[in-house]
Amino acid sequence: MAKKLIICISLMALFLGGCSFSKQPEKTTNLTEKTLTGAAFQFFDVGQGDSTLIQSEDGTTILIDTGRQDDDRILTDLKEAKVEKIDLLLLTHPHADHIGNADKIIATYKPKEIWMNGLTFSSSIYEKVIDAALASDAAYKEPRRGDTAKFGPFNVTVLSPDKLENDANNDSIAVKISYKDISAIFTGDAEKGREKEMVASDADLEADILDLGHHGSSTSNQPFFLDKVNPQVAVYSAELANSYGHPHVEVLEWLKERNIETYGTDVNGTVIIETDGEKIHVKTEKEGTPKPGSSYNKTNGTQKTEEATSEELPKTININTASSEELELLPLIGPALAEKIIAERPYQSIDDLKKINGIGDGIVRQIKEQGIAVTK
Repeated sequence: MAKKLIICISLMALFLGGCSFSKQPEKTTNLTEKTLTGAAFQFFDVGQGDSTLIQSEDGTTILIDTGRQDDDRILTDLKEAKVEKIDLLLLTHPHADHIGNADKIIATYKPKEIWMNGLTFSSSIYEKVIDAALASDAAYKEPRRGDTAKFGPFNVTVLSPDKLENDANNDSIAVKISYKDISAIFTGDAEKGREKEMVASDADLEADILDLGHHGSSTSNQPFFLDKVNPQVAVYSAELANSYGHPHVEVLEWLKERNIETYGTDVNGTVIIETDGEKIHVKTEKEGTPKPGSSYNKTNGTQKTEEATSEELPKTININTASSEELELLPLIGPALAEKIIAERPYQSIDDLKKINGIGDGIVRQIKEQGIAVTK
């Protein structure tokens, strides 16, 4: 039986009339502006990071990831969402843009269960999270493919990993969360190799909602995976004009070819998907049309759209002389860390960045992999 869908783009503060849509072959789409009650999936705008809050009317709360270490707006978001407790804190993988505020959230909301993938990771942020988890009364679990759990009205099925590959992205915990007849899939930063494994596992991957993997990167969200999930709605989390070019142009093309309604926190702000268990209704913090991340340039601290051109990263960034804005082009470096880097100069090597509180082995590894940071 075809999935039912209600889609309406609206401002949270001011609901606007009129929803636009395109025909979707082999999908039944019911459109209305009616707000639904029952459960909600709230994709927070946390910049170049990831965090999704899932709540039901009975108060059951699941939080997937917690945003970046240098951006704590998630703490305000949770207060505004009137969160009083967390039943499950699911940390997909130990990169700082996913677990950045987990230690604070554990201390504040005292989750009943904490899920992590079990990959040992060398970074000060990861160590803080592990310390917070061990100090809490939460049940700590490292789930694997095929595991299932129930939190209030939500059924959670683990899709990946089966076993660890010692790769932070590919070892991301991927889950399918169902509320009555509506389901959503979250894959963290898992890439196409893991997507192939999920498809080959014969797990039921069909879902109404897809949280696009790796912030909309083409290393994930492969056509074969999109076809298997066959979502009505896809959401990616990214910062406007981010240095990674997220979302990638190929992914947006693949989604358009499949008539999948797509939203992004970079242009839409926080995205909320409400459901009564049979239909879904989408509302956004602001209006906007997702565009390839490479179509944005930063100029004099402002962001402008370049429809036909792409920003190229500089060939090198000298961490001993670069401006704050230039340093922010490095992986996981935001304004706060950029200022700390400037304050601790000079550096003899890229590894010297680890002396800065908030920068560990994981961030340094990604900076080295990007290959443009130098000291001379």
